[in-house]
Amino acid sequence: MGRKIPAKKHRGVKDPEKQRAKRLAGLESRTNDPPKNVDEQAIPKSLEHMIRLKEAAKHSDNLKKKRKKKKNSLICVGSQDNKANPHPNARPEKVVPVFQQKPEESKRQFWHRVNKETHAFLKETTFEQKYGVQVERDPETGLIQGLTKCKVDKDDIEGLRAKHKNISKKKVTTEGAKVLTKKEKRKLQLRLKREKTRRGKDDDNEFQRFQDKVAFGEVAHAPPVLKFKTKAIIGEERKPKNLLLNSLLEVPKKIAPASKAIDRSGKRKKLPIAERRKLERQQHEIITAYRQFKSQRLADINN
Repeated sequence: MGRKIPAKKHRGVKDPEKQRAKRLAGLESRTNDPPKNVDEQAIPKSLEHMIRLKEAAKHSDNLKKKRKKKKNSLICVGSQDNKANPHPNARPEKVVPVFQQKPEESKRQFWHRVNKETHAFLKETTFEQKYGVQVERDPETGLIQGLTKCKVDKDDIEGLRAKHKNISKKKVTTEGAKVLTKKEKRKLQLRLKREKTRRGKDDDNEFQRFQDKVAFGEVAHAPPVLKFKTKAIIGEERKPKNLLLNSLLEVPKKIAPASKAIDRSGKRKKLPIAERRKLERQQHEIITAYRQFKSQRLADINN
């Protein structure tokens, strides 16, 4: 919370007329009321300020005077008056443009134009040095007329030879191998990619590769016989495990009449009512028999 600003307290009952008179008395010198005396009129504040400045100018000579702008104060950049003459056999230098400020152009606009044209001039120079050409422009309009190829000096040729002196070594190491072009390399990559995808499809269908070549007129009288090594099989019958309830469940089997097969793989509540009761009765009998057998076994142990 901010601090509490104390308010003006109004204690007691005050006369509103006295308050109004006091307020009007404080505003007499501030409002634009008509003059009390018509014959007397106060001097305006602007006139008093003008008279004060006039008197101060008479008594002091330290006032700053405005400088008059020169008529020919436009900026000019890139003059080539005091330039030395180049060597007659030297390569002709590129003409540096001269930038002249226009009469209605501000300094900001002028320097922006100089910066833009300078960057374009530098790009053009790097292009000429890279490709060994010279751009010809119209001196009046500045438009490009064409390109002229420059003569290559002997020093430049020797420099290129020194730079690429290991080309012969590379050719010897390749032993006459054919150098592929970009188009041939692209074709080779596409062929390798197709083979890879075809190989992946063949891996999915491994059994398609295992095909017998059947000669014309060949007849198969029997399917092929698989021959592999197996362990000796013991000829003993498998006995059931000695479970706890085997002795109780060994009841002579009765021949039951043929009945309709019932699917018991689902839930019990979906079975018929008769079958459900039969299962519940069998479950109850097994549980009671197990409990009796368990209690009898505990009694024998204790005795």
